[in-house]
Amino acid sequence: MAQDAEVSRSQSAISEGQKSFIQEVVDSIPGAILVIAVAVAAYVIAPYLRQYPLFKTYLELKDFILAILFGIIIKNTVGVARVFEPGLRFSTILTKTGIVIMGAKYSMMGLVKVGGPALLYIGIFLFGTAIIMMWVGTKLKVPTPLAACLASGLSVCGVSATIAIAPAVRAKNQDMAYSIAVVLMFGLLALLVFPPIGKMLHLTDTQYGAFCGVGIVNSAQVLAAGFGYSEGAGLIAGIYNIGRVIFLPFVVLMLAIMAASREASSGGQSVEINKFKLIIDKFPIFVLGFLLVVFLNTMGLFTKPEVHQAKIFMNWAFLLGFASIGLTTRLADLKAAGLSGFFLGFLVAGLKAALALVVVLTFMK
Repeated sequence: MAQDAEVSRSQSAISEGQKSFIQEVVDSIPGAILVIAVAVAAYVIAPYLRQYPLFKTYLELKDFILAILFGIIIKNTVGVARVFEPGLRFSTILTKTGIVIMGAKYSMMGLVKVGGPALLYIGIFLFGTAIIMMWVGTKLKVPTPLAACLASGLSVCGVSATIAIAPAVRAKNQDMAYSIAVVLMFGLLALLVFPPIGKMLHLTDTQYGAFCGVGIVNSAQVLAAGFGYSEGAGLIAGIYNIGRVIFLPFVVLMLAIMAASREASSGGQSVEINKFKLIIDKFPIFVLGFLLVVFLNTMGLFTKPEVHQAKIFMNWAFLLGFASIGLTTRLADLKAAGLSGFFLGFLVAGLKAALALVVVLTFMK
């Protein structure tokens, strides 16, 4: 009897698990339909905008940028009902999937050719920005957790980096919101400003992709701005974005050590850091997927039609991911940073972008 009861409980648990999974799929359908609608609208409308001189010459809004903007407009005007929310949680999965599939556009030799200089520039800018932000935070007497969140968010990859550093420095939710707000606002401005700057200066795809990859701090916005200029620029921006994500655990580790040292020197409670565990926990696994696809392509395992299909799949993964990101961006949340936060964040981010532009114009032809 006891064995029968145990079997019955096990079957009941399995049934509930299946039901829960099925329910999650059903709950996600309305949001998925909304994301698809926004993405398709951006895809259809973008070519029509290019018929007008303003959008053709000065402010070319391609479907990737429009998907984010349309989502933001919907979210902050009519709003997004709660029934849609479960289907909007896959933005990160979609964009990471697009990055993995993007590996089919590269060979190992091509990756090394682009990725070698990219890692050099990214390393200098990332660690330099993080160190400067912590130094400025010390001079302005910004609390250590907040300074570390700002330094991480404005140096590596925005939201992800802020979330990664927060537990290591015992940051409060308001510290995270403060940093994320600055990153997102600067990124939204960059989506509109960077493409016209690139066209005005006649930047090549390589130059513009590097400019986006270094000058913009949020991963999704880097890709949207890059592909918003051209496919070639988007692919270069994607490589820079991957390089920056690879550095994420090491920048987080450096900032955690700096924050602990600063707290100890000021008489506060320092945080014990397990360096190896921190690097392993924060390492972006999807990068290994990207490298695997690059390796398979280098080995000649993909035919030209398959690479073409991969490109289409990549574009739609990004387009859907960007639409989902727009639909979850509340401009009201950006008020969390306040005027002083925006000033400090925009000053550092703006100087970083300007220096990135100088570097690409000077050293990249």
